Amino acid sequence: MKKITLMASLAALSAAPFAQAAPLVDVYAGGYAWSPDTSGSIASGSNDIDMEDDLGFDDSDQTVIYVGLEHAVPVLPNVRLRYMDLSDDASNRLNETITFNGEAFPVATTVVSEYDMEMLDGTFYWSPLDNVVKLDLGLTVRQMDADFTIRSQTVGNVASESASETFPLAHGAIRANLPLTGVYVGGEINAIEYDGSGMRDFDAHIGWQSDFLLGVKAGYSRLEVELDDVSGLDSDLEIGGPYLAATFRF
Repeated sequence: MKKITLMASLAALSAAPFAQAAPLVDVYAGGYAWSPDTSGSIASGSNDIDMEDDLGFDDSDQTVIYVGLEHAVPVLPNVRLRYMDLSDDASNRLNETITFNGEAFPVATTVVSEYDMEMLDGTFYWSPLDNVVKLDLGLTVRQMDADFTIRSQTVGNVASESASETFPLAHGAIRANLPLTGVYVGGEINAIEYDGSGMRDFDAHIGWQSDFLLGVKAGYSRLEVELDDVSGLDSDLEIGGPYLAATFRF
């Protein structure tokens, strides 16, 4: 799955010469690594397992890379490719017996857990309003691959579960520019609800873009993942926190 990182990096590198050759095309990119808080629960069976109280998760490691292209053709959508990698591991002594994917972990057992969720987004959007205030509306297609593993340090048993799913999400974003300063504020939402499952991510930020390609953006991002028997996995996860990103516009 790490090949997705290479895909996003290559897309960003190839965008610059294309933008220079097409003056009516804007290419933008950015990325950051951060440590948001992780809370909620997972299950593979009838036993809900709390990420904090049972498994000991706290902060997770997350990487976000994105590259987008905007143009002057009204009929065709603008496009953004975004890659997110969320992963973490934790160790905790169980206060109660838990069961994951048919494997029981007795009370007082010390367990080591890890998860890895990779998401690749393709966002297709139009900008019906684009001046001092910019409004984007469209669709995000998200491919998610998730792996969860719990292993006992004392008993030696191991349980794993994986899920792979493609989600179509409604996309909306707004940005207000402060004229002549390069400063802007904005927000974004991607969301879907269906058959007991749902996925939502929210982002609010303030940024500054220079006249020399480089910029910076600070904000708060939150991801909510609710899965109802997706490849045998249930989840009700909330991952969120502040971030600081480097941005580029060609």
